[in-house]
Formats: sequence, C-alpha cells, structure tokens
Amino acid sequence: MEFLVSALKANRKASYADIKAKADEKKLEIYPIMFGRAQALLGIVKSAKRGTGKFAKASAVKRGVAPTPSTGPGRRGRQPDANSKSGQIRELLKTGMAASDIAKKLRCTPALVYNVKARAGGGVAKRGPGRPTKATSGAGPSLNGIAGILDMVKNSERERTQLRAALERIQTVLAAALG
Repeated sequence: MEFLVSALKANRKASYADIKAKADEKKLEIYPIMFGRAQALLGIVKSAKRGTGKFAKASAVKRGVAPTPSTGPGRRGRQPDANSKSGQIRELLKTGMAASDIAKKLRCTPALVYNVKARAGGGVAKRGPGRPTKATSGAGPSLNGIAGILDMVKNSERERTQLRAALERIQTVLAAALG
C-alpha cells in the first residue's frame, strides 16, 4: 500500500496498469481494490463515508431504525408521486370508483388501474383460483401451546382423509377402465 501511495503522490494521473508493472518489477503484489483505496486516501477520487452505503441503509431498515436523510426512505425504487398517473389512480381508488370508470376518466387501460390497485394493497395479493396465498412468514403455522398442536393434528387428519378419498376414486376409475 505504501508503494501505491508513493507512486500516486509522484504522479496523480498514473494508471493502474503502469503502477502494476512497476510493482511486478519490485515483486510486489497489488490489486485493483488497493489502487482504488490509495486514490481515495489521497483524495484523487471521492468515496462515501464508511457505513452510509446501500448495505448500511438496508440493514438500518431491517433493524427498524427510522429512515433518516442519510439512510434514505424505507422503500426501494421510485417513490409514489400524487401528480403521476398512478398517483391519480390511487386517489380515485380511495373514493371507491370502479376500475373501468377510472380508466375512462384518466384515459388509461383498465390493466394499469388493476396493477396500481394490486400494488397499493400492500398486503398479500390474491393469487388466482386454486393457488394458495403466499405465506407471510417462513415459519409456517404457529404452535401456540396445545391448541396450536391440536389444530395441526386436525388439519393433517383432514388432509389424510381427503387424499384417501381421492386415491379410492382413482382406484375405482382404473378398475372400471381395466375390468
């Protein structure tokens, strides 16, 4: 690192390849990250304060620390804007207006209205016929004492009887087809 800093002090515009070649002659091992750090130490390139990057902001949000101007907002991506078309759709959805009426009024497609409506819900969206809702937590059903365990046993018993009935129906269909 000392070699890099001294080389950059001598020539601030030196490239990594030039300094790497000189380091190889002296049998020194340097890497591009070291070159960048040396440039940052000398103020040749700007670097952010440690602990203020994307990872630190995401960690702060996960810990539940209130977002500050340095950590940014709690959500990624573009922030909702009341003047945008999607903002206008959100406002009209709050009034209870039908999606087709909103689409006609704002001259947009009903698909856009439904998309904004689904994203504005914030909760787990309905997934369609026959598809279970996404689990909100990866832990599965909670075992709140004996009542939770009893509910799990009842559910597994109900599933077992449903599967047994389905297998019996399949068996009768196969017997009728083969016999």
